[in-house]
Amino acid sequence: PKILELWGDNASESNNHNDRIQALSENDVVVKSLCRLWAGMGYIYQITVQLPSPSTSSSSGMETYHFIVKRVVPPSKKSRSMGDERKTISYLLEAKIYENIAPSLIEDHGLSIPIPYYVERGGANDDRVTICMSRLGGSPGYLADKNEVRAVLDWLSTLHAATWGRAATEYVDRSLVQPVGSYWHLETRPDEHDSMPRRGWEGRLKLAARAIDERLRRDEMQCCIHGDAKDANMLFTKGGGVGMYDFQYFGKAPPSVDLAYFLCVAVGDTDDEYVAYYHQQLINKLIKGSNTPPTLKELEDSLALALCDFQRFMSGWGQWGSDISSVVIEVLDRLDGGRILKSEDEYREAVRREYG
Repeated sequence: PKILELWGDNASESNNHNDRIQALSENDVVVKSLCRLWAGMGYIYQITVQLPSPSTSSSSGMETYHFIVKRVVPPSKKSRSMGDERKTISYLLEAKIYENIAPSLIEDHGLSIPIPYYVERGGANDDRVTICMSRLGGSPGYLADKNEVRAVLDWLSTLHAATWGRAATEYVDRSLVQPVGSYWHLETRPDEHDSMPRRGWEGRLKLAARAIDERLRRDEMQCCIHGDAKDANMLFTKGGGVGMYDFQYFGKAPPSVDLAYFLCVAVGDTDDEYVAYYHQQLINKLIKGSNTPPTLKELEDSLALALCDFQRFMSGWGQWGSDISSVVIEVLDRLDGGRILKSEDEYREAVRREYG
């Protein structure tokens, strides 16, 4: 009932909904399990509800509503691994994002994301959370069409411009988002970093990883990124629109981090055409918000470092998406001239020299 009441647009309509809710029976509600969450931490359900229609135009006398419920049940704190704790925090932050940030992104910036209806948390020392939201329209896409790629780049540039600069910092200060956006950043992936090869270009990347991570954190371009912008988290409409969900790793980072992941994992192509298109969309939106946009060169340098950062994760976890080794080696050659340096500190000096 708490969810259904939110569908009323005004007082009289809300009262009408209340009357109709009272007539609900178990046969009017259908629960369908859509998928299991990572590490078995719960499920996502689709809820279908049939209510008596207030309109005489309905031939069946009933109206059908759909919404999505994300039910998160983490392991007990005593038995959690580092990965379990990372996922648990991500779900709790996702609930805050739906409560505090999503409404503005939808209403003020026109982003297609699920409308939050209701969030419920467990009590003290209970990290269970339930998020009820609208069901996005559209179908899964596999980005075979350049127009779909551009639609995603439009979506990402809108998000990045809407949360540019001070806005992202304020969200972090209020503990509403991940302090560092993405699920693969170095601080949360020490095991994968330790598992990287110690020889060849990957050995060089292993030693340069902290310097690259630090450079991305001090990048002058900071905003809130989606943090998991792959096609599995997108739905495409016939009209060419795109919607996104799954905001567990939404947090502060350069926009290049979203761009690197999306182009590598979902598109399989880091073509300059896409980077230039994204850059122009970002410029247009930042200027409207009276923000100073980055130059294309600044974005390209940041993107190259973000691709190195994602490759660092893949080198220790497993390869995924397109082969970006040529970009990584080009950055490493710029830093060390093709020969591994003696220490992480030497790579820090090299990154500051080449990338600021």
